[in-house]
Amino acid sequence: MSSPVLLILGAGPNIGKHVANAFTSKGYKVALASRKNHGTEEHNNNNNNNNNNNNNNNNNNNNNNNNNNNLNQIHVPVDLTKPETVPGAFDTVKAQLGAPPSVVVYNGALRIPNDAKDPLTSFSLPDHDDSMSVNSTSVLLALQQAIAGFRGLPATASKTFIFTGNILNLVPVPGMLSFGMTKGATAYAIRYLVETKTYEGEGVTFYYADERTSSGSPVFMDIDGPAAATAYLKLAEQKEQGPWLYTFVKGEGYKDFGDKPWAPAAK
Repeated sequence: MSSPVLLILGAGPNIGKHVANAFTSKGYKVALASRKNHGTEEHNNNNNNNNNNNNNNNNNNNNNNNNNNNLNQIHVPVDLTKPETVPGAFDTVKAQLGAPPSVVVYNGALRIPNDAKDPLTSFSLPDHDDSMSVNSTSVLLALQQAIAGFRGLPATASKTFIFTGNILNLVPVPGMLSFGMTKGATAYAIRYLVETKTYEGEGVTFYYADERTSSGSPVFMDIDGPAAATAYLKLAEQKEQGPWLYTFVKGEGYKDFGDKPWAPAAK
């Protein structure tokens, strides 16, 4: 039986690294997709193999082939500001790991702050377009590709799509006009797919994951990679659809904070 595959789009050194390691420990092969390779087993093995490039005997070639066949993690280049590159990332995963991903984690995010006191005057169309591409349009392409891949997997496969979100789909935060608009668009898409039950009969689950403090306030930049790894692995292992808005707390797991859990301090 072949190993299940996890694809992380926007795989960075925090959530990406910890989620990858958590799933690898459960027998998954992992593809980390990003513009820059932040460190994978493939990257480390390739560096080691480069030290032996001058020795081209058959034994070394066989050893290199065995190393490549046993990789648990690979890096896949992708530029999420260019949604048209997303399908190619899925193709690469299937070609290199032998199967489409049964779990897709979309961890890409582009935060370009606006002037909190004058957001419309400071608005930049090119910046907004890039933000929309990373935070929403590329997500839709990833959802489309994920469904196509899930349909080629056995019924026992996880078939889970997780988007790393934040509180901006619920609460306006000064200086976050474009970021909130684009994150909110994806929150709507995830909610739509869950509440219309469009793919429920195919065993597919969707989540907008949002880490909070125990009081319900956003963690902002203090995102805890190990906490996300624990939450995401749990979601991938449960077959029934849980709350689409999956708010979780480090050390506690899922916690429902309602629709208006927090408001930014008045200035």
